[in-house]
Amino acid sequence: MTGIALLGAGLFAKEAHLPALVRLRASLLAVYSRSARSAQTVLAAAGELGAAISNIDVYADELEAEGKGLAALLQRSDIGAVIVALPILVQPDVVRKCLAAGKHVLCEKPVAKDTKSALELVKDYERDYLSRGLILSVAEQFRYDRAFTRARELVADGRIGKLNHVHARVWGKIQPGDNKWYETEWRKTPEYQGGFILDGGVHFVALIRYVSGREITKTVSLCRQTYPHLPPVDTVNAAIQFDDGASGSLSFCFASTKGTFEFIFVGEQGALTIKGADGKDDTQRIVLENLEGKAIVDEEIVGEGIYEEVKAFLGSCAGATHDEKAGAREAIADIAVIESICAGGGSIEVFHPGR
Repeated sequence: MTGIALLGAGLFAKEAHLPALVRLRASLLAVYSRSARSAQTVLAAAGELGAAISNIDVYADELEAEGKGLAALLQRSDIGAVIVALPILVQPDVVRKCLAAGKHVLCEKPVAKDTKSALELVKDYERDYLSRGLILSVAEQFRYDRAFTRARELVADGRIGKLNHVHARVWGKIQPGDNKWYETEWRKTPEYQGGFILDGGVHFVALIRYVSGREITKTVSLCRQTYPHLPPVDTVNAAIQFDDGASGSLSFCFASTKGTFEFIFVGEQGALTIKGADGKDDTQRIVLENLEGKAIVDEEIVGEGIYEEVKAFLGSCAGATHDEKAGAREAIADIAVIESICAGGGSIEVFHPGR
């Protein structure tokens, strides 16, 4: 089994990636953070989950003088893969270091702050490391979520007929002290486009692209910042157009007193709706209706997206095979849509794999 290191000590590293690694009985050999104290919190969390922490070494930037910095971690021959869960602006440089050290990489989304930075990183990977058999995957759990995969299968099987339009609404309220994801300094003062609209919005774009099986090629949007603590924008309402002429709308808001999570895919023969199951975390309700509005499929499915994506990454590392669902160019396409709507709209390049 490939030895793996977890780089990052934020909530997502500890509450998402770490539980998946422990559950999958992965060979976790090292944890890293900028500070030794935060790295130790990951180790403690691993212990609470039942991991054998005596086998896990701690690395941090402030331990570099002791031979326990990131460079030393990456020199270890028994570590063949890393999961990178670091702030958006930091990730591309760390990913390059990991690839240069010969490690397979699963990097948190978004892979970079904008399409230009993301494309530069991916082109470097494709030029220098792809032929060496190294894997660069992006952790977009919505493409692994079991509920969204079920929805994709229903659409692909023609159960709603030719897709005509898609409508997405994701509203919530992020307030200081009430939202654990907000209590991160790099999120409070984002030095990248879109703020939470980029950080969270790439998930929703990935869902639309994944379930529909189509590319968004044009947007027209209205954006605003409603809450002063959510710069530079917390609300977008946009029209979207797909590569086959289908159209739709998306409304993303992190400053709404009413919450909702709903995606509607309307075809010539029916409609499919995805929405959060009431009171059930990580569970979605999938409803397929015929032309008369009768529900012919009505299912509640636990997503398990993070578990499935980490499982797929470990499998890719073991077999040195690439999983296109986690392909870095898929991640660029998600960023490109967010970039477009944050700029008021425009045409979007389609980032096909290998293009």
